[in-house]
Amino acid sequence: MKTVSLSSRQHWVYITVAAMCMAATFPGRTHGLGLITESVLRDLSLDRTVYGFYNLSATLIGALFCIPAGSMLDRSGCRLTLTIVLAGLGFSVFGMSLTQNKIAFWILLTLTRGFGQSALSVASITLISKYFPKSKLGFFMGIYSVLVSVFFMGVFGATGMALEHIQPLTLSFAGIETILPPWRVAWGSVGLILLFFCIPVVLLCIRDHPVIPQTEIPEPEDCIEEDGIPFSKATGTAAFWVFALSISFFGLISSGIGLHNEDILLERGFDAKMYHFLLLLPIPFGLMSNLVVGLLTRRFRIKYILALSLLFTGLVKFLFPFIQTPAQVYAYTIVLAISGGGLSVLFFIAWADLFGKREVGKIQGLAQMLSVFASAAGPLFFACSKEWTNSYAPAFYISGGLTILFAIAAYLMRMPVRN
Repeated sequence: MKTVSLSSRQHWVYITVAAMCMAATFPGRTHGLGLITESVLRDLSLDRTVYGFYNLSATLIGALFCIPAGSMLDRSGCRLTLTIVLAGLGFSVFGMSLTQNKIAFWILLTLTRGFGQSALSVASITLISKYFPKSKLGFFMGIYSVLVSVFFMGVFGATGMALEHIQPLTLSFAGIETILPPWRVAWGSVGLILLFFCIPVVLLCIRDHPVIPQTEIPEPEDCIEEDGIPFSKATGTAAFWVFALSISFFGLISSGIGLHNEDILLERGFDAKMYHFLLLLPIPFGLMSNLVVGLLTRRFRIKYILALSLLFTGLVKFLFPFIQTPAQVYAYTIVLAISGGGLSVLFFIAWADLFGKREVGKIQGLAQMLSVFASAAGPLFFACSKEWTNSYAPAFYISGGLTILFAIAAYLMRMPVRN
């Protein structure tokens, strides 16, 4: 069975809405929560170790939201799923801004991780996977990746400015005055934006069964194949596990380095100035890679692009402990940004490209869950390397070697065949 894909105008609307939804996951991501961490610790009188346990357990439990979200996307469509997930995230974030109870905060943190980092990420990517034909998927996923990066920079910048400039808010109810500190005002505002801006945009712009207006005649390539490989068979293929595990492992490495990078660079003899510069240096190269890889997927099989990206990633990881000069650090960062940008696009594209659109939501949900689990383990992996050997070098040798093995597996694996 086939349905007609989106018109050219609708392509851009759906891409923009999908990117907006991905950016809306930021309250459930580590970097987003990092904006309020210090304020939360002071306000709730939380021990840093306890908060670390809260965050780890919330991340692992929240990852389980990926599977039901994927199933709901296949069963009920993107419009309803996005609406429910955004509502859950909005209420969770707003609740976090009001609660004074530590247990309630942990529950809301778990829901924020589950609805945000997990479920909304799956729904955002699946919105593109379901409604774009294979011939255009790579290019538009590249555009989507660029928009996601731009939107993330915007929401992080806006939230950071709000935290700096918003004044405490005094509320009066039944003669009792309550003063909300700036982090609660800013975080509560994020929850309200999710509820009263993002949800109406989805309801206005997204349809579950898109059709081209009668005045436009679709080309044959604009027809979306609704058949494909079911979830049970897809997860029994080598292709699923090579793509899912290799890209998740890259996420593990990235999260570990992201958390410990200042100390990692210090071990190599570089100061905090280098650390702060390297936060900005990769951005243009990552964006360029998003677009280029999106275009390359139209000409080359994605397993070869995956293998090449993993090979470069593995090599720079393996060689990092030998870095001695600033130029070498810059080269390492740029190559990693290019290969990482390519891997992010491949993660978005792979599931619909390999297995069709029949149960792509559920397939993508499992892949996202594995990715979240891996990201949660990354900081611990690098911390153990430092604690056990007094150096991060073993973590780089191990991760570099394993990544190269993943590259070989990607090159040799069989692509699934649809009936």
